[in-house]
Parts: sequence; structure tokens; C-alpha cells
Amino acid sequence: MKTAPLLLLVALVFVFPSRAFAQRSIPGKMVTYRTVDLDSKEVLQESRIWQMSDAHSARELTATAYPAGTRVVGECAFANGFAHPATTFRSIMRSPAGELQRSDFDTFDPKYYPFLAAPIAADMQPGACISRSALNLPALVRGDRITTWIWSDSGLIGVILHQEGNERLTVPAGSFDAIRVRIDVDLSKLFPHVPALFLSVIKPPFTIWITRAEPYYVLKLVGFGEQAGKLHKNTTTELAAIGELNPKDSGIPAELAEAEAVGPQPHLVMVNSGSWTQGDRTGHVTLATAPTSDGELLVTHVAFSNGLATESRTLVDHHASPASAYLDDRSFAESGAIVRKHVLFFRKGAFPDDPTKDLPADLYGADTTLGVLLPRLLPGETDEARFHVMDFYGQVNELIIRREGLMTVALGGDDAHAIHAKLVPIVDIPLLLRPLAYFFTPSFDACFDAGPSHRLLKFVGPLGPPGVPTATMLADQTVR
Repeated sequence: MKTAPLLLLVALVFVFPSRAFAQRSIPGKMVTYRTVDLDSKEVLQESRIWQMSDAHSARELTATAYPAGTRVVGECAFANGFAHPATTFRSIMRSPAGELQRSDFDTFDPKYYPFLAAPIAADMQPGACISRSALNLPALVRGDRITTWIWSDSGLIGVILHQEGNERLTVPAGSFDAIRVRIDVDLSKLFPHVPALFLSVIKPPFTIWITRAEPYYVLKLVGFGEQAGKLHKNTTTELAAIGELNPKDSGIPAELAEAEAVGPQPHLVMVNSGSWTQGDRTGHVTLATAPTSDGELLVTHVAFSNGLATESRTLVDHHASPASAYLDDRSFAESGAIVRKHVLFFRKGAFPDDPTKDLPADLYGADTTLGVLLPRLLPGETDEARFHVMDFYGQVNELIIRREGLMTVALGGDDAHAIHAKLVPIVDIPLLLRPLAYFFTPSFDACFDAGPSHRLLKFVGPLGPPGVPTATMLADQTVR
């Protein structure tokens, strides 16, 4: 299941990531940015950014290095040119030894995002790859106020940029005549049911500095990425250098092909199936397993009536810590082509920004593969059990599964005796956000076969960002 972001500040980081805040490249040049802890002066990461163009598309590439040796390469592709929103994103993270830690592939077409709570217009910007045109830097220099809407799985955020004044700014790349730009955010579409007063109180500040002269590029960013940080509360990203392109970097696009590769297709054993409904979307879900040499592979596949299909995979070994090795989510177009793929390994190396990341032993993927695991996690003699889940943003939450009693569930023409249970996230909410807990903390209802298999017969709850329609899974009478 894709649980909704439970804290506003964390959710804001999801939609407004610092790693790709905006297209920061300069045609024909290599630009380098460094992110620094303002308190310790420690360099947290260094990113080289440049452009490539060919007959198929324009691309902005980024190579980021962390002090421990972790390396991330990414690509935002603009098939319609840099003046239009990005069309795809690919990224791969590797350890110093070359071990894959995570990979991401996205095709930026709203029809491939079935859990969005609000419609996406053609001129809206994907959060992972905001184009330079969205900022309209020449207009900012003139003093105009710019509003752009950006989107991701988490929802829609309005970004309002306006000039605060001129100053002489010194960064590692040199001294520049700069314009300071304040960025305000409109969260009304991300949290449509939260009172506007609360949203106005807890919105974090963002500031960027841009050059006053063409080609108008970003010199400094403050406020991005700080909201979710544990070790580094105050950071800044600054322009470190402008240099020439490196021919050795031309091979990065080929390296990124792994991000969208389908990979091996194991033989699966079906364990459950049922109908799937979320708002006006309907489909059929199948839950299956496959033994591997490294553990048990769990696969959940949802085929929607409009041709879109989503698939979640996780590898589980209950003798390991954490119990889950990785989480792999995919989406397929009606043609069968893969259009989205996200892989995250559940190990500390996947979180170079947080080397002390807590990964509990009972950690599973916050995804639909829980439909296979929940019957095994259902408490027996006790009334409740606890375990942890983690999503692709690295957010770890504890879940309680609590027996509520017995009931009947209509499967086809027959009634099945079922155990009714509640799933409730346990979240340590900061004092400032406690009045909003009602809006951020979802709960889920699950019904299990009263027999020994405890097959999941029904599941009801919000799977996605705030405001999405409730999803309902109802099992078939017999698995098919």
C-alpha cells in the first residue's frame, strides 16, 4: 500500500525535492554545485550538471558524489525541448563498490499516476525535473511575480516566486550581482481539507539567488532538504564552479538504461486475487509469491480497466534484518511497455544523507505487497501486533494491526466468515502539527478469512496522497 505522507513538512519535501529543484545547467558548460552544512561547514555532496542534445531529445544530466563515495547519476529528458516540461527521468545510486542502492525511472504522463488526487494540466511541472522555463528568470529579474504548479505522486504544490532585492553575492565560483528570490508555496491542493490558517503557519521558507545578467542561472539555494534532515538542520547549496564539458561523461546515458530494465520474470504461484476499485478506476488484483535463493519474492499486480497496470515486488527473508531486502514498484502502459520503475534497497547505503538511518528488523515495504504479508502478521492469541513499513522516500512508520472482532464478507453469492482488523500508523507528531493529526493519519480496514489461511478477503483505505479516493480490494470467491 502507498500510505499517505503523515507529516506536512515531510510531504512538502516529497513534492519539492532539492536534488532537482530546477534545471540549473548552462548550454555548453559544466556547472558544479556544493551542498554545505552551515554549522559545521562540512561538504555534504557535490553535483556536476550539464546538457546533452541529440535528434531525439534535450537532456540535463547530473552526477552527484557524497563524501563516503556514494555516487548518483540522473537524467531529466525534455523530448519537446528545454522550453517545455520534462518528459522522463532516470536515476541510479551506487555504493563506492558499485553496488546498486536504488534506481528511479518515470515517464511524466499523468495517466501513469493512478493515485493522483487532482488533475494535472499540460503546463504543470513534474517535481523531479522542473524546467528552467518554469522559473521564467528574465521575468523575475524584471520584478514580476511568477507562479508555477509542480506535481509528483504526493500531489500538487503551487510555487510562487518573487524578487526581494539586489545584492552582491559571493559563492565559491566567484562574486556576482544577484537577485534574491523568495519562494512561497500554495499547499491548498496538496491538503485540500486542512484549514488554510494551519497551512500558512507551518510553511517553511525557501530562498534562491540568481544572476542579474544573462544567461540567468541559480547561484545559491537555502531551505531545500532541511525539513527532513536529522543530522544537518541548516544547509545551503552554492555554485562552486563553471567549467568545460568532460568527454568521459558521455557514457552516463547508457549506464542509466538499468533504471528502466524489466529484469528477470520468475515463475509465480498465485495466493490471492480480487477486484480493485479506487474512485472511478476499477481493475483486478493478483497476489503471488516465488521462492528464490535469497528469500521469498512477493508480487502484487493490479490490471486497471483502462489498460494501465501497476506491479509491486519485494524480497522477504524473515531470518534477515531488516526482513525486506528491497521494494520494486513498476507501471506498464496498455501496450505492455514499462513506463515507471522505482527500486529501493533496504540498507543504510541507500541513504547517504542519513548514515544512521534506523532500519528495524520487522521492516516491510509500504506497498500492495502487504496484502500477501498481512495474513501472516495477523495477531493470534493477542489482540494486536506491530511492525514497520518504509516507502520510497525512506519514511519509516510503525503500524498496529488490531483485531476488532468477527463479521461476514460477501464474496460473489456467498458470505464468508471473516476476522475484522484495523491497521493504524503510529506516528510521533511534533507538537506544532498535533492539531493536524486527524488530516494526516489514515487508518485501514482489513478482513481475513477466519480459516487457517487467513486469506485477505477485503481491504479498504486511502492509498496515496491526501485527498485520493478510498481504495477497496474485494477477494474473488476462488483465487484466479
